[in-house]
Amino acid sequence: MSFKQATKKVWDVFVHFLKTNYLMVGYIFASVLIELTGVVVTSGHFYMTSPWIYLTLIALMCLISQYLPGHKSRYAFFMCLILINFILDFVFLVIFDSTGGTIFDFAMLNLRNDAMQIIEMIPMSFTYIFVSAIVITLYGTLGFMFTKRMPQPNMAISAKITTASLMALVICINVMLSILGNLHYDSNDLRYKLYQTETGTYSHKGIVGNLFNELVRGLWFSEIDIGDLNELHDFIYKQTTEPTDYTGVAENFNVVTILCESFEWFTFLYDADTYPNGFARNADGDLSPDDIKQALRKLYPNFYRMYESESTVVLNNSHSLEKTDISENKSIIGNYPLFQYINYEYPTNTIPYSMPNVLKTLFDMESNSFHNGHRTFYNRNIHHTHALGFNSFTPAEDIYTTDNGGGLGERNLDSVMFDTCKENMFPTNRRFNTFITTITQHGQYAERENLRENYAKLDSYGLLPYDDDNEDGNTLRYYCAAGMDTDKAIGIMLDYLDEKGLADKTLITMFGDHNAYYQGISNYVKNVYFTSSANYTELYRVPVMIKVGNKKLGNPIINKFTCVSDVYPTILDLLGVTVFSNLTYGVSAFSNETSILYSRAYDRFLTDKVFFNSLSNLMYKAPDVDSAYIKQIEQTATVLLDKISHVNRIFAADYFKGEREKEFQTLLRSINENSLHNTNNAVKGAAA
Repeated sequence: MSFKQATKKVWDVFVHFLKTNYLMVGYIFASVLIELTGVVVTSGHFYMTSPWIYLTLIALMCLISQYLPGHKSRYAFFMCLILINFILDFVFLVIFDSTGGTIFDFAMLNLRNDAMQIIEMIPMSFTYIFVSAIVITLYGTLGFMFTKRMPQPNMAISAKITTASLMALVICINVMLSILGNLHYDSNDLRYKLYQTETGTYSHKGIVGNLFNELVRGLWFSEIDIGDLNELHDFIYKQTTEPTDYTGVAENFNVVTILCESFEWFTFLYDADTYPNGFARNADGDLSPDDIKQALRKLYPNFYRMYESESTVVLNNSHSLEKTDISENKSIIGNYPLFQYINYEYPTNTIPYSMPNVLKTLFDMESNSFHNGHRTFYNRNIHHTHALGFNSFTPAEDIYTTDNGGGLGERNLDSVMFDTCKENMFPTNRRFNTFITTITQHGQYAERENLRENYAKLDSYGLLPYDDDNEDGNTLRYYCAAGMDTDKAIGIMLDYLDEKGLADKTLITMFGDHNAYYQGISNYVKNVYFTSSANYTELYRVPVMIKVGNKKLGNPIINKFTCVSDVYPTILDLLGVTVFSNLTYGVSAFSNETSILYSRAYDRFLTDKVFFNSLSNLMYKAPDVDSAYIKQIEQTATVLLDKISHVNRIFAADYFKGEREKEFQTLLRSINENSLHNTNNAVKGAAA
C-alpha cells in the first residue's frame, strides 16, 4: 500500500468516525462554550490558562460514550452531561457572585449547611444564563435530528479495544495532571504562594476543572504535617509585641468590640471624590454639599459621635478582604489557618491566646458574645464558647420574643438587639469584655417593612430617593437605611454607658468586616469595577473607629495601611497587654511596623498600593509603587506566610490542649508582670 493510499484510508476512517460522532463533537463544543461563558463572567477572560484537567474530563466522557450501543442513548448521555456542566457552573457562579468573588475550595464543603442562610436572593448572570440556554437548546434540537441521520456506531471488538486503550491513557494523564498540579501545596512552607503561576480565578482551570482539582487536593493533598513540636514551641515564644506610644492608654478598661456587618464609610460620610455615586450623586439637585453633610449628621448622629470624638482614634486606611467568619476570628484570635474553616474544623480547639482567654488569664475578666443572627450560623454556638473562650453566646433566638419581633436572620434590627441585651452586654458590677456582631446591614438589600421609617427620613432630607430607573441607587438606599438602624444601636450603647457611668472606662472598637460587596454596592458607589481602575484597593477600605473612654486624645487619624488582622493587637496594645507576636498576623495600628493582608477567603495579598495573588501576577499596583516597595512587600509577605504555616500546625495538632495551655498562661503572666504598668507617661498625661 502506497503512502497516498494509506493516507486516504486514514482520512476515510477519520471522516467516518466524525460522521458517526456528530453528537460527541457537538457535546465538546457545547460544554466548552458553557464553561468559557462561566469563566468570562467571573474573570473577564474568555480562556483558561490551564484547561488540561477539564479537557481530560471531557475526553473521558467522550470515551465512555463509545460503549453506548446507539445514538439515542448517546444523545441522552451527552444531554445529561451538558446539563450537569451547566448546573455545576451555575451553582459556583452563584457562590462567586453572592460572596463577592470567592472561588470554590475544598473546605467550603463545611459551609454547606449555611448556604441558604447566606444567599437570600440568588444573583444570576444574565450573560451566562442566556448563552447557556441557547447552547443547550441548539444541542437538544440539532442533536435529536442527527440521531436519525448518522451511520450506526462501530461496536466491533477492535473499536472497543482502541477505546479502552485511549481511556486508560486519558485517566493516566488526568491523574498525572492532578498530582503534578497539587504537589506544590505545602502547609508548612507557603512561600510558593508568592511565586505561583495560578491566577486565583476560574480563568486558570475553569469552574469544573477547579472543582475536580479542589476535590483531589482536599482528599489527598491537604494533610498538615505537624512536624517538630520543639521547633513549634520555640517559634511561638520567640518574640513578644513591642510597646508603642499608646500602650496602656486603656489600662483597666472594659472592652467592647463591634463587628459591623458590611460597614462602609460611605454609609454616613459625604465624599464626592472617593464616593462619586454615593450621597453626592443620589441627592436632590437643590442640595449643596454642605446641606447634605448637615443632613447626614442628623440621620447618623451616633456614627458621628464616634467618628468625631476627641476620644476616638480613626484608622482611615484600614482594609478587609475576608468573609465575616474570618474577619471575626482574626479580630478575636489575631490569626487564621489556611485550608480549613476553623468554626467547623476546629470548633473545640484550645486557643489560650484568644482575646477572651487572655483577658481571663490576666484579669479574670468575663467575656460574652452577641450575634443578631441564627444560633448555628457559622457554628458560632459551639465555636464561641469552646474554642474562643466566651462565657456565653447570645444569638437571635435568645433575643427576640413575640413582643419585639425579629428572628429572621439578616432582617433583624441591631437597635432591638442592643436595647434588649444592653444590661448583659455592659454589666455594671464587674469588668467586662463584650463582642458584638451586627447584622442589619448584611446583604442582600431590598425594601424592608421594619425600615420604612428610615426610608421616610431619607426622603425628608432629599437623600437617596427611590428611582425606577436606577436599580443601583435604590440598592444604596436600602443599604443606608439599614445603616441608620445600626447607628441607632450605637446610640443606645453610648447613652447606656453614659447613664451607668461606664463611658470613662470602656474601650469601644467598631470595624467593618468587609466591604459591601452584595449586589455590587461598593463597586457602584466607588465607581471601581476592574483592577485596572484607579485606586482599585479603595474598594476594600472599610471603617475602624476606636473610642478610648472619654480620654482627650485629640481625635487622631492614622493613615498608614492597616487591616482586619491589626484589630486584635491594637486592642491589646491599648490595654497594655503584651502577647507573643508570632501568633498575630497583624501589628498594633500605633506601631512603626506595617502589616500586609493575606486573604484566606480570596487567596489574595493586599495593601493600599498592591493587589495580587502572586508577585508574578500583580493585578493592581499604585502609580508610585517601585521595585523597593515590591521588595519590602515580598519580605513582609514571607514573614506572614511563615506565621500562617505555623498556625496551620498549631490548629491541626490542637497544640495547646492539656499542659501546654497552662504553660502558655504561665508565660503570658510572666511577660506581663512588668509591662502591664509600663505605659508611656507622656501619652497618659496628655490623655488625662
